[in-house]
This record gives sequence, structure tokens and C-alpha cells, in this order.
Amino acid sequence: MKSILLGAGFAAAASVLATQGAAEELPTRPGSDAATITISCYRGPWRDVIWDRPNAVFLDGLTRIGYSRQEALVIGQRICRDEYGLDDPEYLKSAMRRILAETPPSG
Repeated sequence: MKSILLGAGFAAAASVLATQGAAEELPTRPGSDAATITISCYRGPWRDVIWDRPNAVFLDGLTRIGYSRQEALVIGQRICRDEYGLDDPEYLKSAMRRILAETPPSG
């Protein structure tokens, strides 16, 4: 399992919290309170993208900032099943930033 913490806000500096993750404040909506999104994906024992799926903590973070459960699942699957993100937490964070910018939560 890989976990990356993302905090919703407007700063851009990242700091490593653990060997499996990093924290970064990211914008969700202007004027919104800070929230934490943990990118956490079940990868399984394989190097290939086979069983990859978002863990509950990732989906809960997305719903907490306003995405519906269905939207959270689609976003989680998109991030977790992206083969370019394997062993590249910076790529996962940038992909999540892009999604937040292009399709911000409506709730």
C-alpha cells in the first residue's frame, strides 16, 4: 500500500512524513478550510497495475472535501490505476492537483 498525504490549502512546499508518503498543501476551492487527502492505493504484490484500487482513507478524504462517493471512486481509480504513478509520489500528487483544478468538488 502506498500513501501520500495532501492537505487542501494554497502552499506548495512538500515535506516527507514517512517512507510511504509525503505531505503537501493543495488548493481545492478558494476560501475553503484546509482538509487532508491521503492518496492511498492497494497495489498488491505485483509491479504491474493489476488489482490496484483506492483505499477507504483516500475515498473518505475526497468525500470530506465535497466529492460524491461516485466521484471519489472514479478519481481514486484514476489515480491508483495510473501506471505512471508507480513508485512516483510526485506524479500522483501532480495528477491529483490537476484533477482538483479541472474538476473541483461541488459539495
